Amino acid sequence: MAFEIVVMTEEGMTTIFPDNIEAWAEEMGASITGLSSNPRTRPELQGQPKITGFNGPCWGGTTDHGEPIIRYEDAASYAELSF
Repeated sequence: MAFEIVVMTEEGMTTIFPDNIEAWAEEMGASITGLSSNPRTRPELQGQPKITGFNGPCWGGTTDHGEPIIRYEDAASYAELSF
């Protein structure tokens, strides 16, 4: 499983691919508030962490090796990508 985090910076949208989502959230001062359990979402999203200040978990496709990518976006990135 791979994780993709999209955040807006002064330079524009930046994508981060952390190895450990829990460690990344802690480093960023974000809290994991629970686990995704929405039965209407893809099975790959079930049990993935919910992070304060971020939309997600969302489906991000697959890596070149076929691993699922779990995607999170901050509010500014989500707004920009929703147009």
